[in-house]
Amino acid sequence: MSRGAWLKTALLIGLGLLLALAWWGWTRGGLALLQTGMSC
Repeated sequence: MSRGAWLKTALLIGLGLLLALAWWGWTRGGLALLQTGMSC
């Protein structure tokens, strides 16, 4: 693999991790908000 391909792969992995982390945080926050809204 060339250096450019390695860079592209690393960038894609980083982007995927960032998206997964954002999704995980959003779903957790959304569920918590939903539960507090229902308990009130």
